[in-house]
Amino acid sequence: MSKYKQVKVDYRIFKNGYLFSNGIALNKTAFEIWECCREPVDENIIVKKFFEKYTPQSDEDKKMIIEDIKNCLNLLIEGNLIERIDK
Repeated sequence: MSKYKQVKVDYRIFKNGYLFSNGIALNKTAFEIWECCREPVDENIIVKKFFEKYTPQSDEDKKMIIEDIKNCLNLLIEGNLIERIDK
């Protein structure tokens, strides 16, 4: 399974999110996912953390959270804010 690790990039905090020195802007939730990647972490750990935070009430809620996290991880990779580390 792949793990994800933060790429060190300077950022500034704004009222509605975060602006990175490479021009990428994140909302608070995407930033929290980025923060989860300080050390190499697999997607399941991030999902578990968000399940604990948001307490999904249905399988549909769980699927939506998982899909949102996957999409965010892909966007973070594309924005050079995290890197995928394959085992």
